[in-house]
Amino acid sequence: MLPLIFFLEINRPSYVFILIIIGGVTDYFDGLIARKFNLKTRLGAILDPLSDKVFYLIPLVFLCKNNLIPFWSLILILFRELIISSLRNFTKDGLPASMLGKFKTFFFFISLITFFTPFKISFLNNLALIFYWLGFFLTFVTLLSYLRIKKNLI
Repeated sequence: MLPLIFFLEINRPSYVFILIIIGGVTDYFDGLIARKFNLKTRLGAILDPLSDKVFYLIPLVFLCKNNLIPFWSLILILFRELIISSLRNFTKDGLPASMLGKFKTFFFFISLITFFTPFKISFLNNLALIFYWLGFFLTFVTLLSYLRIKKNLI
């Protein structure tokens, strides 16, 4: 995480682009290996989504700071993430990520990759915003889904 913050602060979007791709690929293979070898744990169900959140929220804060995404949307995303992280601590299985939650994370990662791409084409900024808003929409669809699941677990 520290290299990501460092490269954001010194304005090296190409390095941020590479780190986001590496983070996304390693996260995908981590999940693939965990499922293939049945290495699922409650701790993993809590820590994996938490690391995803931190990894994509740091660049989103940077984008907000640079007025590329609205502040209010970032606050709502942070609010949702705090609620879901709290719920995960109170369930027996850690409340593993749903398929829609994985799509949400995927859209945010694609948005970040597109925002930080070294190719400066205006179309890509528009595409990045489309993926951002898709992730934002799924942020609340999944919040309602997780709240419904949690309600049924109590």
